[in-house]
Formats: sequence, structure tokens, C-alpha cells
Amino acid sequence: MTIHDTSSLAAHGADDDAHESRSLRKRFAALALHHRFAVVGSLVSLIGMAAIGEVVSDSIESGVVRNAAISSAVYMESFIAPLSQELAEGQEFSAETQEKMRSLLEREPLSDRVKSVKIWREGGLIAFASDRNMIGQVFPEDPPLRAAWEGELSASFDDLDGEESAPERETGVPLFEVYNPIHSIVTGEVIAVAEFYLEAAELQADLWDAKARAWAIMAAVTAATFAALFGIVRAGSRMIDTQNRKLAGQLEDLARVSAMNEALRARVQGAAQRVSETNERQMRRISAELHDGPAQALALASLRLDTLMRRVSVAADDPEARALREVLDGALRDVRDLCRGLTLPELQGQSISEALERAIGAHERRTGVIVGRDVSGGPWPEIRPSHPILICVYRFVQEGLMNAFHHAPGASVLVGCHQQAGRVTVVVADEGPGIAGKASDMHAKGLGLAGLRERVESIGGVFELDTAPGRGTRLTIRLVLDGMS
Repeated sequence: MTIHDTSSLAAHGADDDAHESRSLRKRFAALALHHRFAVVGSLVSLIGMAAIGEVVSDSIESGVVRNAAISSAVYMESFIAPLSQELAEGQEFSAETQEKMRSLLEREPLSDRVKSVKIWREGGLIAFASDRNMIGQVFPEDPPLRAAWEGELSASFDDLDGEESAPERETGVPLFEVYNPIHSIVTGEVIAVAEFYLEAAELQADLWDAKARAWAIMAAVTAATFAALFGIVRAGSRMIDTQNRKLAGQLEDLARVSAMNEALRARVQGAAQRVSETNERQMRRISAELHDGPAQALALASLRLDTLMRRVSVAADDPEARALREVLDGALRDVRDLCRGLTLPELQGQSISEALERAIGAHERRTGVIVGRDVSGGPWPEIRPSHPILICVYRFVQEGLMNAFHHAPGASVLVGCHQQAGRVTVVVADEGPGIAGKASDMHAKGLGLAGLRERVESIGGVFELDTAPGRGTRLTIRLVLDGMS
């Protein structure tokens, strides 16, 4: 197998491990809250119980060992300390003192409790031992022995692995080792260290019993605490599940209502768009009828007036005749202007930019006012939306420019347009004197903005009016683009 193959297998194995880890996390996340608490809580409780139990066990063992050491040391010192005072002046015991110690240790009650004794001198010299062969030997001082020379009492369950503990290992029973400093009754200085071994079977049994009781209590308290918390979490989990089910049901109901509302809104907007197109067709028909009817009749009346004036020999500058001609001409102009305003150019399939230019061009030809194009936001959109949107854009610009012409004569006017995030925004702004009052009052002032607002909102758009005396007027619409090509 090549190195490349080995690396590929390693990468594949890592991918499998990552997939398995993600799968486990997903399965865990899918569990109910109280089941997740049971898994995590049990692990935390076991770890916490183990840590606390270990600390308590160590504390119990330390306390038992220290108490046993103190009681044993006091007991032994009452026998050995008086006989050990000659070490204040020499390095060794006399033969007589050694025999007294040995005789004392072989009699009850010491023989029942003490299995072995050593008395140490400085430098690791054994001045006395239960085993005669060890007297006079020198061994390295271990930490408990050095601590005893500092006046500290120490004790432990000895594992008897030291060279000096060979006789004690041969007993084959667990031993409790105590290092007890022996003080001079004259100076109080430590003159020797007594090391004695006590049979530890009963002490160990008591210690294990105390630890077992502590662990049992710890386990019972932990289990009771966990059970109580699990009960609370389970009740809370069930309540949350019930609330989630209710919330899910409410969300489903809300989704159904929202879908119905959206369908209704779409139907209303579709109806409004169809009504808008129907109104435009109706206005085109009315325009045609005005053009073919009253406009033609007024033109014919003007011609007949000229014929009649010649027949009755009325002078061309006759005041009455001139006044009548002006009335007829004015009426004819009004009818033709009305026809042009009602007639909408063919916008189907055009872009928004083209519809804007048509509306601006018609206004410029009608009024002689030059309209500015605001392209600071970029070129005007060339998108081709649905026909109702084009109608709305055209009528908005037409009405906005006519309002500016009537209410801000001589002021510069700008038309702007830009597209963003599926919406198109069209603005008509003038630098005229502005309009005082609330937007809700504008319709009453003959501005026709209420109808314009209704037209925009009927196809789902937003109409905004920003004006105040001295800072001009700004009309804005925002339309949602649909049916674009």
C-alpha cells in the first residue's frame, strides 16, 4: 500500500468518525428534555458523587488514622519513654534496659496490640528492635522517620516494602505503622523515635465500614437529589411538550389563515389591476366619444358661425361675434385637452424607462415646461413589468407633474426612478413653495392625491407625500415588481 493510499484511508476514517459524532449529536438532540437531563444529569451526578466520596473517604481515613496514632502513641509512650531516657546520654541501650523492654513487650496487654517495635537513633541507627538481629544496623531514613525527628507524629497503613520492614512482612497480617518521637524528660528535646506496628485488621475493618456507610449515604443523597430534580425536569418537559404541541397547532392555524389572506390579497390585487385596466379602456372609449362627438360639434359650430357672420354682414371685429368665437374655441381646446388626458398611450410590453419618458414627453409638449431627469441612482430600469404597473407609473408621473405645474408654476421639477430588491421606486419632486396642511387634507384642495394613493395601494404599492411650506413637494411610490420579462 502506498503512502497516498494510507493517507486516504486515514481521511476516510476521520470522515466516518465525524459522521458518527454528528449522528450521535442528532440522536441526543432528538431526545425529550427529561431524557437528555437523565443522561447528562446521571453522568454529572456520578462524577460529582465520586469526587465528593473520594474527598470524604480520604477525610475519614485521615481522621481514623490520626486518632488511632494519637491513642496508640500515648499508650506506648507511657511504657517506652521512661526506659528510653538513657539515650539522652548515649547511643545504645544497656543490655538490662533491652531485656526490660523485651519483657514488657512480651507481656499483656502490649503483646496483644503491638506486633513489632523499633527505636531509632539519629542517622538511621536502630538502638532497639523486637528482632534482635536488627539492633545496631543502619538504614536510610524515610520521610515519616525524618518528620518524627522534627517532633511530628505520623501513622499509616504500611505496605512493608522497605528493607527494614522484612521481619514485619513475615507476619503476613496487615499492620498499622506509627512513628512517635520520644522526648527527654529533662530538656524536652527529641532523643529517639519509636516505630511500632499494630495489627490493623480490626482498624481496617472499622475504616472500611465507615467508608461504606459514607458512600451509602452519599449515594442515597445523590440518588434522592437526582430523582427530585428529574421529577421537576420531567414535569417541566411534559409541560413544554404540551405547550409546543399547542403552539404547533396555533402555527398551523396561523399558516392556514396567512395563506388564505395571501390568496385573498392576490385576488384583490388582481381584481384591482383588472379594474384599473377596465377603467383605462373606459376612459379611452370616453375620450374617443368626446373627440368624435362634442369636439366635432364644437368645430362645426365654429365653422357655421363664420358662415353666419358673412351672411348677415357682421364685421369680423364685432365684440359679440369675437366673444362667441373665443367661447367656442376655448370649449374646443378644453374638450381636446380632456381627450388627451383621458387617452393613455399604448404601454403594453414597454419598459418602465419608456413609460416614464412617454409621460414626461407628453407633459412637456402640453405645457412647454422642461422636466429634469434624476439619474443619480443610476440609469432608469429597463425591466418590463405587468401592464397594471406600467399604467400606475404613467398615471403617477402624469398627475405629479400636473400638480407641480398648477401649484408650483415656474419651479424646477425632477423625475427619478430606481430599482432595488424586487421593488421599483418612482419620485416626482419640485422646488416650489410646498403645501401647508396634512396629507389627508390634500384631496380637499383639489390635488387629486387621494385617487392617486388609492390607485397605487390597489396594486400593493406604497404612496408617500413629503411637503411643507418653503421646501417643495416630493411624491414617492414604491411598487412590487411582478410579471417582469
